[in-house]
Amino acid sequence: MAENAESKSSFKLPIFQILNLFVCFAGMTRILIAFFFVFSTLMGSAQNYVDLAKFTHSNVPNTSLDVAGSEDLETSIMQSKILTSVPIKLGDSLAFLTGVDYENHAIQLKRLWGTSNMNITTLKLGFNVKHNAKLSATYLALPKLAGDYSDLNSSFQIGVIALFKYKINPQTKLVFGNYINKELFGILNVPIIGLYHKSKNEKFESDIKFPIVGFGDYKLHKNFRVGADFLMIVRSFDLTKGPQEVFYSHMASNEFGAYVQFDLLKESLIIQAKAVYAGMDYGTYLDGDTTPLGMWGWYPGDERTRFNGNVQGALGFKVAATYRFQLGE
Repeated sequence: MAENAESKSSFKLPIFQILNLFVCFAGMTRILIAFFFVFSTLMGSAQNYVDLAKFTHSNVPNTSLDVAGSEDLETSIMQSKILTSVPIKLGDSLAFLTGVDYENHAIQLKRLWGTSNMNITTLKLGFNVKHNAKLSATYLALPKLAGDYSDLNSSFQIGVIALFKYKINPQTKLVFGNYINKELFGILNVPIIGLYHKSKNEKFESDIKFPIVGFGDYKLHKNFRVGADFLMIVRSFDLTKGPQEVFYSHMASNEFGAYVQFDLLKESLIIQAKAVYAGMDYGTYLDGDTTPLGMWGWYPGDERTRFNGNVQGALGFKVAATYRFQLGE
């Protein structure tokens, strides 16, 4: 996370990087649309749609880093993400799933290290299986590279997820499963439980996969919704190797937001503007300093030595654009 102490440049929005992400987003969308129609990629899901591509950008400009024995340091955090999914129908009850997700975490530690950039690129490979009229499941392998990409071998991680959906009635589905990832700090295991519900008049929709992600919103107008959501994730990043730098970063994020949503082009283009309260903490540890197990933010037997202070929660904003394909009934 730390760069040379002589780097004290003021914070600048990485506008060229954001523009490049938009270009990639547009190019990926065209490719995904082509794949979608060539392979007739209709698949069953809890919702009656498939999100083929999504771009998000969040900014928490005025948080702080606690440093023992000194004045707190001002901190800015930005996250940009591109998420893609390509479902390919193989039969009435089987679909192949793939896609690539990319995240960039830019952390500005003012008066100290300058800006640190950490990245995650994840390949999604798996299947969606309809086991019977009520039960379907998604099985994914998630190999990824996470870090500043100075050492790709050290950046490699792999995870798996199994997510089951049980149909209670036409409007409601029970969601349960498990996510496991080999992080740089050790094994992360996250049991998942949740519920999907959409009202008969289609005005209210909620999709919760606790403790990772969830939302609930209400349609006030044909193309306008208001809602709230949460996102709680854990990441670990390999950092630059050198004589004095053999660290990794353990990131824990708890984000709660309220948003307005615009459903455009017959609900194919979804735009969100969101106010968030985000606790995005990035702990720095020595390579090899691990914990036996992580689960739901709980790390039993964790005796690691942290080399930086805690990043405090703060208010920020987030924007998102989603290309969505409507499946119909």
